Formats: sequence, C-alpha cells, structure tokens
Amino acid sequence: MKLTLTIGLILVAGALAQPQGRIAGGEDAVPGQLPYQAALSVGGSYNCGAVIIGQRYALTALTCVCSDGKDTPWPAVLFAVTVGSVDLYTGGKQIRVEEITINPNYSSLKTGIALLRLQEDIPFGENVAAIPLSQDIPPLGAKVEVSGWGRTTASEVNMHRTLQIGEAEVMAPRECALAEKEELAVVENDQVLCLGHGRRQGICSGDIGGPAVYQGHLVGLGAQVLGECGGILPERFVSIAANYDWIQQQLQ
Repeated sequence: MKLTLTIGLILVAGALAQPQGRIAGGEDAVPGQLPYQAALSVGGSYNCGAVIIGQRYALTALTCVCSDGKDTPWPAVLFAVTVGSVDLYTGGKQIRVEEITINPNYSSLKTGIALLRLQEDIPFGENVAAIPLSQDIPPLGAKVEVSGWGRTTASEVNMHRTLQIGEAEVMAPRECALAEKEELAVVENDQVLCLGHGRRQGICSGDIGGPAVYQGHLVGLGAQVLGECGGILPERFVSIAANYDWIQQQLQ
C-alpha cells in the first residue's frame, strides 16, 4: 500500500507515511470475497487497511492514526474509510470518521488498536458486511488469511489497485522477538499474534491495520513488519482476542 501525500497535509502525513507496502505473493480478490475489508485514508490519501466490525464501526492499527511515537490520534475529520470495492480507486463508498478511540491497554505503540466510529452507517449488502470477532487465539500452525492493497513492487508509487489476499501461519510469540530487550518485552505480551510466511510473501507496512482471518473470524490486525517486506521474518499482528472485551465495551 502507498501513501500519496498532498501538500496541505505534508506535516500531518509525514508521520503517517510509514505505511507503504504490499501483500507480497498475494492474489487478486474478487468482489464480495472480503466484504469486511476497508481502506483507510488520511487527507484523501490511502495509507492503511481497516476492518468493518459493525454498522458504524471499523478497526485499524494505532500507528495508522497517530504520528510516529505518539499515542494521541490526529483529528478524526482527516480520516475516511472506503468500503464495498476490491478496486481501490473506483466503486465502493467512502465514509468519514467521526471519532477515534484508542485502547490504552497496549504493550507498545506498534501493537496498539484504534476503533473508528463513522459519521454514517455502512451500507451493508452483497459486497459489504461486518466480520465477527474472535475471542480465541488460533492454534499454532493454523493457516490465516491476510489481505490489503499494498504495493506489489518497491518501485510503485501508488497503492496496488486491486485488493490482494494471501496466507500466513500462526507461530509461537518468541518467533516475533528481535534481539533488543525492549522488543522481547513486546512479544511476551498477549497483544501480539505472530504470523509467519514463505519468502516473497506476507504483508508490508502499507497493509498495517488490515485483517487476519481464521475460520471466518477476525483474529488480528496488521501491526508491524519485521525486517524487509517478503523476507523470512514473520510479522506482528495485534491480537483481537486480547482486545475483545474492550472492543465489546466500546460498541455498547
């Protein structure tokens, strides 16, 4: 996925420009295949994925709505979600974000979660629907579906036009640990769902905030790419099970 900056939002989007990547080794999705998938834009430029979880709600990653190193979101008026189309630039419906709520129970800024309340109801239909949330972590070795509009080549300026879908595998949390002590602390927290993949596969940072789905339920949100896109290292996803109670409280 890419972020095309507009001049008027260069200061705001500078910190949000990190999301720029791809579902490496993915395949084109067809209309209606992933009705819960949404695209998140800031200032009219797409920068992340999002997931529909209710008539007026979507989820995304904390880093998609905040400056680097900050835990306070930018004004909601800057953001919008687009639903109902696998083509990023045509079709579907764009809805403005009314309010952004951050779950304060995160182990690091890169594994935080944001709830988006929209200004109007999402028009549910054949190609648009909410996805149920999982209360459980999928078992080790389980095959999980991931998706997003990430760039498919490093030279691409724009996000990939057609929604991509790929596969990842649940790994032990320790597999998502890096050498630094502060990184080791991150994966010891239940917030992290570690998903591995083959070489030249997996998400890139532009797919942050997008869904990981197991047996028809949302189990994770793309959070952090370790190493280079399409490399051998796994990626960190935010665990939905770890945030399930908080999300339900916000929806009441």
